[in-house]
Amino acid sequence: MEKQKHYLSMFALAMLNVAAVMSLRGLPMMADTGLKMIFYLLFASFFFLIPCALISAELATGWPEAGGVYRWVKEAFGSRWGFVAIWLQWIQNVVWYPIVLAFAAASLAYFFKVPKLANNHWYTAGVILAVYWAATFLTFRGLKVAGAVTMFSVLL
Repeated sequence: MEKQKHYLSMFALAMLNVAAVMSLRGLPMMADTGLKMIFYLLFASFFFLIPCALISAELATGWPEAGGVYRWVKEAFGSRWGFVAIWLQWIQNVVWYPIVLAFAAASLAYFFKVPKLANNHWYTAGVILAVYWAATFLTFRGLKVAGAVTMFSVLL
């Protein structure tokens, strides 16, 4: 049986990248910066995001097998450094997501005019777990659903 291929539209892929760069944590700083932020985002796009995308595209065509960052670093520097690269990427996500979700939980508490919840560890843990489970459920629903939710969230 042939596997069905799934694709993201160019707009959905762009919104995934915007969501990765413009997280909740940076929004207050971006709002304070004002319209100058457009210049900074365009500057970062042209001098960081586009080169990273081109490098990733080149590496993905050079080693089309599955593996991503691990495969690329392993091919260049060996298995040990491939493991270190993917472990660093993994540990960054282990630390990053709970921090951002804790910030989101505190922001929601203030948004709903219940600031006492911002310091409640059970509330914060509940929001983090709820978001993780919702993200897991959406991911199981497929690429189109996950892409649509990301696009909606970024545009919101």
